[in-house]
Amino acid sequence: MITERIDPHDPAAFDAWHAAMAEATTAGREFAVPWSLEEMRVAVTLESPYFDRELWVARDEGGQVAGFLQIDLPQKDNINLASVDLGVVPDHRRQGYGTALAKVAEERLAHHGRTVVHAMVHTPLGTETPGQAFVRAHGMTVGIADRHRILRLPLEQNFLDELAAEVADHHRDYRLVTWQDRCPDDLVDAYAELEGTFLDEAPMGELEVEAEVYDAARIRFRESQARAQGRRFWVTVAIAPDGTLAGQTELTISANDAANAFQSGTLVAPAHRGHRLGLALKVRNHLELQRTHTAPVVMHTWNAEQNTAMNAVNERLGYREVELTEEWQRKI
Repeated sequence: MITERIDPHDPAAFDAWHAAMAEATTAGREFAVPWSLEEMRVAVTLESPYFDRELWVARDEGGQVAGFLQIDLPQKDNINLASVDLGVVPDHRRQGYGTALAKVAEERLAHHGRTVVHAMVHTPLGTETPGQAFVRAHGMTVGIADRHRILRLPLEQNFLDELAAEVADHHRDYRLVTWQDRCPDDLVDAYAELEGTFLDEAPMGELEVEAEVYDAARIRFRESQARAQGRRFWVTVAIAPDGTLAGQTELTISANDAANAFQSGTLVAPAHRGHRLGLALKVRNHLELQRTHTAPVVMHTWNAEQNTAMNAVNERLGYREVELTEEWQRKI
């Protein structure tokens, strides 16, 4: 057994790493959605001031990739934290590859001086999996549990129109604005400020995280990376009567994975809650998406179990649970 770090700029090495990642990540999961080859290639080769990433593999005696490891290291905030993604392809499980990669991860986190590690485990509803036993054996505990939900699009126009009308009286003083791909220059500073509050406002359970540092430059970098990855974004924001940004929601679809779409973060600032803006934002954004993207897709979203308000919004739209995603944590 050999563990080695790979150079993401080496196409053959990276392609083999990604193939192992995709196989390990999707095994036994009907609705698994790992990043596509080209999306991930851009993420690990495009120089970023916000994240460093390391990619490792474990090889069997014949040189085949048996397992993968990805370590994400924030550079602007949460610099005590590292996120680890680790998996073994099914034919090589229970042979020590996962343990070997976990040892590599511990050594690299010590090298970088990180004191908290996070990892995600995806589990079919109502089951216990070897992945949970593995992270538990390595001293990790559940920080928060999210429900992975899906929604098949397109939705009926009349259904969305009725939902929009239902909540309209609650936010008549607010203005909803939508854009695709690039935030308007006159909103980018306010949008960055709102994005920077997400980790403070969204339920984080026992996870040790701090607010992310966001400014216009980070928004523009994120947009440029998305373009390079072939991703399209639809964003709707709510503007309050005093001109401040009250809330936002975001959907994305990748040209490299046309069958799936993603509901990213939705946030309403505390001072503006109670106006049913969460449902209004999501309905408007789904309507705008369907005006320009008519092909059938499966929309995916993840929400903490204790996020009752957003879970209720998702239920109104028709999302259904398909999987449990646990975010595990260990203090080093």
